Amino acid sequence: MKFYNVKTKQSVEVPDSQVTVVELKNGRKAAEATVDGVKLFRILGKEDVARLAKK
Repeated sequence: MKFYNVKTKQSVEVPDSQVTVVELKNGRKAAEATVDGVKLFRILGKEDVARLAKK
């Protein structure tokens, strides 16, 4: 899954095995991953939520 690292201004590819799905305060699902000590978040669509729920 691709994330965007704001600190380094680069796209980062993270394997699905290292991604966790979290629920935000407003009820939306988001992906969370840690790369080199930096937490990365990405708001997920329905297809991504379904794909990550199968793992």
